Amino acid sequence: MAPGSFLARSVPIAAFGFAIAMIGSVILLVVPGPVSEDAYKAFLNDATKNIEVLIEELGLGERAYFFQTERGEIRAFIPVSGASKEATVNWPPPYSLPLVGMESNHLVVDNGNQKGLLLIPPGAQLVKLARLEKGEDLEMALRSVLVESSAIASSVLAIEEKESKTIRVKIGKPAITWESSSLRQCLGSPSSCVASCVAAVVKGEAIRILDEKLDSTKVLLSLEVI
Repeated sequence: MAPGSFLARSVPIAAFGFAIAMIGSVILLVVPGPVSEDAYKAFLNDATKNIEVLIEELGLGERAYFFQTERGEIRAFIPVSGASKEATVNWPPPYSLPLVGMESNHLVVDNGNQKGLLLIPPGAQLVKLARLEKGEDLEMALRSVLVESSAIASSVLAIEEKESKTIRVKIGKPAITWESSSLRQCLGSPSSCVASCVAAVVKGEAIRILDEKLDSTKVLLSLEVI
């Protein structure tokens, strides 16, 4: 059975998935006192484990689209590969993303010609707490969230290539990571996931990870503005 068909018929899976997605949204909350790197990793691993299992069980591998809904909420949409004959590499249409799934709290949504998972991405609440607005300086916004508010990274540099609608981001010394290749494939590393959420709010457009190269000292991230 195709993943899209399975998802469409599985209400328990949708309800369960939505619940774990909610957990994923709060793993990077600002806390009153200092938090060690080991504590960050422990929270991260626990909160994302079920999301990881769901992604792997359904065989998802498409890059997520990060966007801000018309209600101001941050979401990540992971297309289900092969769910429709009309689905293409460039799907989904960017104009419809802010409206996806907003009339219900379903995890599984249909954007016209293909189904997919609608998640609250890890770090969404952290970005929301920063009270970012469309049109702000992107590098300053990234630094505020990743470095100053959360200490997820030690430094951030960003360059916008307006002609190609590409954003190049260098994130220094990422403090947390996850081991799951499925999570990295769909949502990027933790710091890249948060950076994508920030970019979606500041640019007011859907954001997708084009490329990500990371090691213990840095993350080189390329984002596409859809």
